[in-house]
Amino acid sequence: MKHRIRLSVIAIALFTVLSPVTAAQKSVNLKIFPETYTLSIDGAWVNPQKVTQYLKRINVQTGEREFLLKAEGYLDKKVKINITGRTSELEIKLEKKSSMIEQVAVFQTGAHPKSVEFTPDGKYFACALLEGAGVDLFSTSTFQKVKTIEIPHQYAKLRNFVEIVFFTDRNEMWVSQMAANAIHVIDMKDYSYKLTIPSKGIWTKIIAMTNDHKLAFASNWESHDVSVIDVNQYKVIKKIKVAGIPRGMVTTADDKFLYVCIFSSGEIQKIDIASGKIVKTMKFPKGAKRHILLDKKKNLLYVSDMYRGSIYVINPADDKVIKEIPVDSKLNTAKLTPDGRYLFVSSRGPNNPVTYLKKGPKFGKVFVIDTATLQIVEWIWGRNQPTGLDISPDGKYLAFTNFLDNEVEYYRINYNK
Repeated sequence: MKHRIRLSVIAIALFTVLSPVTAAQKSVNLKIFPETYTLSIDGAWVNPQKVTQYLKRINVQTGEREFLLKAEGYLDKKVKINITGRTSELEIKLEKKSSMIEQVAVFQTGAHPKSVEFTPDGKYFACALLEGAGVDLFSTSTFQKVKTIEIPHQYAKLRNFVEIVFFTDRNEMWVSQMAANAIHVIDMKDYSYKLTIPSKGIWTKIIAMTNDHKLAFASNWESHDVSVIDVNQYKVIKKIKVAGIPRGMVTTADDKFLYVCIFSSGEIQKIDIASGKIVKTMKFPKGAKRHILLDKKKNLLYVSDMYRGSIYVINPADDKVIKEIPVDSKLNTAKLTPDGRYLFVSSRGPNNPVTYLKKGPKFGKVFVIDTATLQIVEWIWGRNQPTGLDISPDGKYLAFTNFLDNEVEYYRINYNK
């Protein structure tokens, strides 16, 4: 990528505003991060009124206005916004100065992008849409949406697409769909639908695989079990009952064991793959284990706990916890750079008091952990619920979804900063 593209993203939520203002003015709420900033409109500095801890309010003339935002440690942001009678809230975030992760572009996706994954060749990334009809595919060279991968209507109408994995030797992309209790196989030659594998479970979410790609595993949220799939036959050959709601899974480097995160209790269960038997249940303080991955070079497991807001570092040789790293509230996806130097993790931020499916009071964040020191070395603001996250195969780019904004943010990783 030779050219840097900066896109200013302004999200304008449309609600009915009941407070009376003059016909030429509009009362507008400001959801801006960082929380401490200065604001000028059309060259005149203004002092917004504080409404809540994170929300401020201004009365602003309707029509096209030029906003200039400044905050210590952040790049100035100048944006033109058309204030209309329907504008009631503006959502804006600033980018840090001299950060090791630098925004390149923002992509609009279908409804509720649950996950994002770079293709193995790095030419595209794909987003599974929880409230969309399939999977959006984007080009990393043209910054354009290539297509929404079409799934047969009998499945697409159910929505609830969740996670993606790639079988490079088979030239296949597999996508889980909760509402259909199924996994769809996509031909990566042209990213077209190939076939569907019934999971025989209820609410299928995560897909894992053995390193030899002979077996795949699907965690079933509602039926509290794991489906074992013969990859060559595209067929479930076994079901393994687990202790609660299964979420993240990963196999050991030697393909002997499968680790399963139990979201409902915060436990991790270790399954002998050959026998399908649970050989160990790892106990922790009350939690909600969500995502698990293996650093094959260091032979270390990294596990995100949404309830505790922590990353656990575990040695699979003896299943002992090396460290619990407190990070932030509502942790979601974690991914390593290809060299294992950094662990990136998304934090959804505090929930809306009514439901997590509505925007919360505060933007979420993306954190960077140095795996040598196990310390947080950087973080940036996301927007409403950073959820899915991935690192490009060459380690140069980060992509993460803002679940409630229907977008993917795309960043360059600067390792020397």
